[in-house]
Amino acid sequence: MSEVISDPRPDVGVRRRRLGRTGLQISEIGLGGAWLLGRAGELPFAHGVATIRHALDLGITFLDTAECYIGGRSEALFGEALEGHAAPFVLGTKFGHVPADFDWSRGAVVASVEASLRQLRRSSVDLIQVHTPAEPTMDAMFGTGGTLDGLREVRERGWCRHFGINGRDLTFLRECVLSNQFDTLLVFQRFDLFEQSALELFQEAHSRDMGIIVGSPLRLGLFGSARDQLVAHLDGDDRRHLEELETLLSDYPGGIATAALRFALMPPEVSVVLSGASSPEEIANVVEAVQVGTPALPTELFEAIKRLASGKHRKL
Repeated sequence: MSEVISDPRPDVGVRRRRLGRTGLQISEIGLGGAWLLGRAGELPFAHGVATIRHALDLGITFLDTAECYIGGRSEALFGEALEGHAAPFVLGTKFGHVPADFDWSRGAVVASVEASLRQLRRSSVDLIQVHTPAEPTMDAMFGTGGTLDGLREVRERGWCRHFGINGRDLTFLRECVLSNQFDTLLVFQRFDLFEQSALELFQEAHSRDMGIIVGSPLRLGLFGSARDQLVAHLDGDDRRHLEELETLLSDYPGGIATAALRFALMPPEVSVVLSGASSPEEIANVVEAVQVGTPALPTELFEAIKRLASGKHRKL
């Protein structure tokens, strides 16, 4: 079970959990770097920097970015925001989407991480993650001169401390978990109010003391500010499912967005849930929804949400 503790600073109300065998104690809410300049990347650079710094001020200590987010600008935002920042934080980035035809070789991994460190203005990061869903073959991952050899070289060079795997293809992710080569597992759109198909994989990964990261708890904003934009893309079954959820949660304090965050934090195996906040106000709202002193989602509501999903495979 991920041990939950309160942040020792008296002015901060974010709980912390253990990130599996890394031993790192991190905030149970993390900041993801995909939407820091708005959904279309239209906001000024300073806006994203301010959002990151506000998250740190609120006690968020887990920061997640990638080489491809915001057209390659996300890592630079974190580099600027973290320059000279003294308080402890855990920083992770990813590789596999730049260039688009990433070949998953040892050399490609090393080159990608080196470029990320330049953008981040850092000599090392805590976590490097294989970024899917453009899944490599198992041979590309584990064969001689492949991805895992690249990760080992990166660690030997002192550029990272831990390895992680990221994606939503549960078959592929399960093979990676069973390899015992990765310290963390990040799953998105496979554990949220719509779908809980990753729960069994969480349990398997937890049994191996992997840190478990839940991405996109608001399902790309469907349970938040992008609801009206995204609902048009749902098929009939999923639209009815959303309506059922909204009816079920109509009287829940904070509404469906708060319920979605608290739902994602319910499994004891989970180490951290990522917020894709795009403004200082949004990240403040997220922290307020789950901070110390706020109630957990009632177990009966957690089970009711799972019953609505009925174990069906759903996706946008």
